[in-house]
Amino acid sequence: MRFTDIHNEWHGLYISEFETAERELTDRRFLSGTAGAVCDVLSLPSHNHQTFFGRIVSEKGFFKLVYAKAIQNSIWFSEPIFMYTFEEAKRFEQHPMKHGRIVCRSALIDKGFVNRLLLTLWRLDENQPESAVVPSAEAEFTAIRFYDKGKPPRDICFTDASELKFRGNADTENAVEFLNSLHSAIESMIGIGEQ
Repeated sequence: MRFTDIHNEWHGLYISEFETAERELTDRRFLSGTAGAVCDVLSLPSHNHQTFFGRIVSEKGFFKLVYAKAIQNSIWFSEPIFMYTFEEAKRFEQHPMKHGRIVCRSALIDKGFVNRLLLTLWRLDENQPESAVVPSAEAEFTAIRFYDKGKPPRDICFTDASELKFRGNADTENAVEFLNSLHSAIESMIGIGEQ
């Protein structure tokens, strides 16, 4: 997770990233409100993995992932950069030395994966410790917002899922492993870059 010159703390960056990606998806008509929304996942990775925002939506018995990916090219690098923020991609759309863009797409998503994600999220305690987020350039930040009747009543943020609090005697080992690999699992579904 990298900070920008506008945001030097994780909470402001996280809110801004959700708003920027959601607005882009809405402007391009990929989203039209929160009807059927199950949850949102935002990932701000490190090591040039893909920054993404995805909303899982339930429609007619299927689950769909509506997502946005931030991409940036620069005259200083021959390869595209995927770990930059949505805010930077938007800001550099018309920049002479950097070219930012946000790619929007949707895809069907496996019901088993969604059910596992929801079961894992259900096991999490209502209150989470601040220690679950340790911002650094090496950290992979993940934020998940749950929906209830079209509104996201709560969210979970972490850089290390082992710091999260779980209810009662939940199987935390598998849940922690699943949440720590959530970025990689979704990245493998949506691909990196323009694809």
